[in-house]
Amino acid sequence: MALITALLVMALAVVAAVAMAVRGQADIRRTSAVFERDFSRQVARGAENMVLQMLERADGPEDLVWDTCRSPVLPFEVDGVRLEAFLDDMRCRYNLNALGGGQEAELADFARLVDRVSQESSVRMPPGAQLALAVADWMDAESDDPVYRLENPARVSGNRPMITASEINSVAGMTAEAWQALAPYVTAYPGSASPIDLERSPKLIQEVFSDRQLGGDAAWYMRLQVVAHFANRRFYQCTLLDAPNGKVVLREQTACEP
Repeated sequence: MALITALLVMALAVVAAVAMAVRGQADIRRTSAVFERDFSRQVARGAENMVLQMLERADGPEDLVWDTCRSPVLPFEVDGVRLEAFLDDMRCRYNLNALGGGQEAELADFARLVDRVSQESSVRMPPGAQLALAVADWMDAESDDPVYRLENPARVSGNRPMITASEINSVAGMTAEAWQALAPYVTAYPGSASPIDLERSPKLIQEVFSDRQLGGDAAWYMRLQVVAHFANRRFYQCTLLDAPNGKVVLREQTACEP
């Protein structure tokens, strides 16, 4: 009996020791992840400030060292942590908030964009004219479309401008496939204008918006993505920047939309 009791005590002691060791390792990993996340945020903020200073000094995309909508990947290292950053010019995409006013010209341009994307990607999408009206209705502050209230569960439309382009997924008729095809050509930023850079934009955008002039005072927003690499983990930050005014419009701790 004494031997059996000793073995039981030994077994319990071993189980307790193993549990403590496992819990200690979990605490270490958790603490490490929190440190890495906080450090990546600070580094990303530093990258934001550097980029904003660069953009404030530039009179426009023509003053940047690259001549495409997306900058080359800018790799650098801080305290042994590998970082990658790149910038996207939002004037190479259509601003969905331009549909908020319900202007016929904007509705027609967006409808043409949707139909062209559907045609070239072979993805089944809602008819362009139908989707354009649905997006405008979604943002209309005075609209109360019963289509959404009849869903299960019931919901309401946005009744405000879009904060991110992916909000279009909430519009009646949109599908995940349609979003993936349309995403590279659309964006969302403040204002009802959608200036298009016809020199740098993709060919499809240039053809759809060939008659759209880019004035000298046109809005200019850039999107910055920073990726911090820690061993097997990656931390992302996506920031929408008001380039000429040196302001952060939106900051998210996630990868940027397509």
